[in-house]
Amino acid sequence: MAVTCALSQRGKGGTAMSAFTVEVGNHPGALSSLCDAMAGRDVNLLLCATTYGDSGVIAFIADDEASAMAVLDSLGLQYLVRPALTVRMENSPGVGAATFRKLSDADVNVDLLLPVRICDELFYAVLWVSDENAARSALGDQVIEAI
Repeated sequence: MAVTCALSQRGKGGTAMSAFTVEVGNHPGALSSLCDAMAGRDVNLLLCATTYGDSGVIAFIADDEASAMAVLDSLGLQYLVRPALTVRMENSPGVGAATFRKLSDADVNVDLLLPVRICDELFYAVLWVSDENAARSALGDQVIEAI
């Protein structure tokens, strides 16, 4: 059986997708509480999380952003939501460095990188960037519109 790793595309030029970050306490149940609440509203998440000291950060994309915001509001959690770009890179040494050098050379800061798909040949990530237009220009067809 052949396995493919491509994300579906509607066209080039980016996506209207947003990404979220939520700060939570670093204790058992913090992540499961958020996931349970989202599942209760039929919101599917793709996420990563990390902790530092007494706090943690959960970064995610949601298949229903309006419902995700409603869940976060109902839980009383403070969160950030920002437009995000989906980028495609070859999955080989040095490609990430070259991609991030393009952004750096364009004076674009990467505020968030959320891996969304990794396979043998390709790596897809959602990025928060300081200047979306400059990032699009710098990365060209590496920016995709995922559905």
